[in-house]
Amino acid sequence: MSLIHKDFIRSTLTASDPWCQSHGAEENSTFLGAGMLYYALCYAMQCKTCVCLGSGGGFVPRMMRQAQRDLGLPESRTILVDGTPYVSDTKKNIWGEPCWVPEDSAFRTNYPEVEIVLQLTETAFHEKFSREEMQIDFLHIDADHHYEGVKLDWELYRTLVPASGIITLHDTVNFRPPCGVGQLLAEIQEQGEYEMVNFPIRYGTAILRKRSA
Repeated sequence: MSLIHKDFIRSTLTASDPWCQSHGAEENSTFLGAGMLYYALCYAMQCKTCVCLGSGGGFVPRMMRQAQRDLGLPESRTILVDGTPYVSDTKKNIWGEPCWVPEDSAFRTNYPEVEIVLQLTETAFHEKFSREEMQIDFLHIDADHHYEGVKLDWELYRTLVPASGIITLHDTVNFRPPCGVGQLLAEIQEQGEYEMVNFPIRYGTAILRKRSA
């Protein structure tokens, strides 16, 4: 017996997702890498509302939603925000484009209930999340990797995560210019408002939680 279903992982969780390699996983394989962290956090904390900002192949929202499915959480939702239609070609030439946009992609076929918001994260924050006064149990930040962009995402969306919630940041050990996630993480650590652990799995994933009083 095994805790994981290898055929399911290969056919559903890593299927047709070359971007999962940035999380230490392997496309069309049974190895999940940091995907186990995302799944375990959502599952252990029974997160009803998960939000993923940016995704190359839909890997993180797959893990979030699968944990919600396995828990049978009523009224749970996973939301993916990605502004790819509005991202400049200059940035796309640096970071690439997501592969899940077509409706027949593996991600959208296997997880049709994941809510997709095709807007820049700042626009989505003001036009959707703030208006709905949404509370986020699990937030994953992996959109604009430039320092100014990731800092803006952090400053906006962390306000929607309560003290009981969790935040993960991706590309925390990706020091290839112009990636500025590491710089932001150092600033957050210096400010001391959040406790964190930074896992150097491939491009790096940090887990952050607001310090208790």
